[in-house]
Amino acid sequence: MSEAVHILALATIDKGKAADLEKVVQECAKHSLQEKACKRYEIARDAENEGRFTVSEIWASQEGFEAHLATEHFGVLAAFAKEHGAELEVIRQVPLHPAA
Repeated sequence: MSEAVHILALATIDKGKAADLEKVVQECAKHSLQEKACKRYEIARDAENEGRFTVSEIWASQEGFEAHLATEHFGVLAAFAKEHGAELEVIRQVPLHPAA
């Protein structure tokens, strides 16, 4: 069995588009949480920067994460981000505590 994949994604967009991005991210989260390989998919809005969001994800395997990237709901999010000039950073993390 593959090792779990831990992701932290940061998305920053113009404040005028923040509410729209929030809706798209929430819709993606709703569907992502239904994916078999999804162990966690939490979104948050930055309390001090209206246009910045974080997504903390855990996927059961690399294969599960790659399958997520090929889904329609992720494609909608990626297309919205690209169309509206959102800056995206995806960080693959290695947990340093035993509870991970």
